[in-house]
Amino acid sequence: MSRHFRSFLEELEARTAIEDCLKRFARAVDRQDWKAARAAYHDGAFDDHGFFKGPPDAFLAHIAKLHAQQDHSMHFNTNVLIEFQAKDRAFVETYVLVLQRFGDRRVTASARYLDRFEERNGAWRVAHRTLVFGDMVSEAMAEPPKFPPEFTVQKHGLDDPLYRLKT
Repeated sequence: MSRHFRSFLEELEARTAIEDCLKRFARAVDRQDWKAARAAYHDGAFDDHGFFKGPPDAFLAHIAKLHAQQDHSMHFNTNVLIEFQAKDRAFVETYVLVLQRFGDRRVTASARYLDRFEERNGAWRVAHRTLVFGDMVSEAMAEPPKFPPEFTVQKHGLDDPLYRLKT
């Protein structure tokens, strides 16, 4: 248990809220649900993705244009290390693997989010994010994947089966 919390349960609730925020952001970006993606950030937050540095609203508008050109996107958060600096502040390092498809190109990237999460008004969200790139491979595909007609296939947008099946 961190010295910043009165109980293990209190710390566990904070950790769970941070990890849930990371997962909701990944899903939102992959489904192009920009309103849900925006909910991962506090007002006044800053995002440094290398190719973009600025506030989350401008960042999300920028990547919305990029994702509109994609056929497929999946963000995987793997190792998540949360280090509480205070009861309402944590440094969070998250390893990220990204699979994307743009027409005849397949891109695989590995990176890490280095985040400062803050708890404000009961919500843990990103206050500052720096994306650190590790590797990126872009390769030509002979043809896009073909799935049998009976398969349920994900969509890179709000028409994904997720929204129909979770209601």
